[in-house]
Amino acid sequence: MISRKIAVLGGGNGAHCMAADMKLKGHTVKMFEFPEYKHNMQKVFDTQTVIAKGKTPGAVDGVAKLDLVTDDIAEAVKDAEIILLVTPAFAHEHYAEALKGHVKKEQIIVTFPGAFAALVIKKVFGDAECPVLADANNLPYDARILEPGVVTCFGRTNMNIAYFPADAKEQWHDILVDALFPFQRVYESVLESGLSIVNPAWHTGPCLFNVSRIESPEVNFYLYQHGWTPSACKLNMVLDNERKAIGDELGYNLHPMEDFGGMPERAYTWEQLYMAGHGDIALTPISGPNDLFNRYLTEDCPYGLVPWASVAEVLGVPTPMTNSCIDIYNVIHEKDWRAEGLTADDMGLVGMTRDEIIKYVKTGEK
Repeated sequence: MISRKIAVLGGGNGAHCMAADMKLKGHTVKMFEFPEYKHNMQKVFDTQTVIAKGKTPGAVDGVAKLDLVTDDIAEAVKDAEIILLVTPAFAHEHYAEALKGHVKKEQIIVTFPGAFAALVIKKVFGDAECPVLADANNLPYDARILEPGVVTCFGRTNMNIAYFPADAKEQWHDILVDALFPFQRVYESVLESGLSIVNPAWHTGPCLFNVSRIESPEVNFYLYQHGWTPSACKLNMVLDNERKAIGDELGYNLHPMEDFGGMPERAYTWEQLYMAGHGDIALTPISGPNDLFNRYLTEDCPYGLVPWASVAEVLGVPTPMTNSCIDIYNVIHEKDWRAEGLTADDMGLVGMTRDEIIKYVKTGEK
């Protein structure tokens, strides 16, 4: 492995684990958090150290003395070869605005998890100098901050990646595999990556069909034990099929539910989906959500269902069930998630034809 200069942007569970992992691998690591949030990780600022406690073989484990922890984003990314953005989807645009003018085309920004982040960042940058962008489809760890400066890593997760422009794969993929992770698959584009995120079509059925139980103070709700019902699985299948129709229009063979659930590609039944969740030894013990504003609802709708439906509208692909679920989420949360969530306009795709979109994500040029 070649030692690289890496910047880790973010202050949450994943960012803490990422910073520790990269340093323990032998890289030079700078970590950034915005000034208004630095109090949440003040100990890391004070000690310049993240302690990772691994709970399974191969999990991140050790004391990582970072090279810099800063609230100055220009200082964080200066001289970095690889910039790792490890934040929820709602923060991507804010980070893009902060990074604009401080990064160079020779760098790469990799977002974990991506959720169309590359297209959002490019839209914000406009004609400004822009690095190569990449979206990973998942966080690389199951991690939780245990106490200030200490993160527990329960294990590593498999990941896929996409590049923007897609042609940048040739330049960057071997470098990232050597420096970061053994990505299992390279998607054809960041659009395929964003459409391949599992959660929106995995969580929506059991969440929407169990709203009363989730918000009940008398119920300790377990999604896979209590909510993973035949009817919930049937709704998930319809959402997955509508997502697949969007992919078909763009020439992508999408099968994220099958990959995650170990089911036959494009041929699974609701019974197989039910068995993939209810009773699964890893999923069934997971508690929650017990709050309607849990991320299973407030991320999967505005940053999953909304962008899927919005891209579908640009392409002329009908998604009636996806839109119906968004409407119900709007009522539950008293929000207009189509206005507040991620749209095709945020990705710079409005007004483009199918062929123009395919060319754009491949070449980076409109």
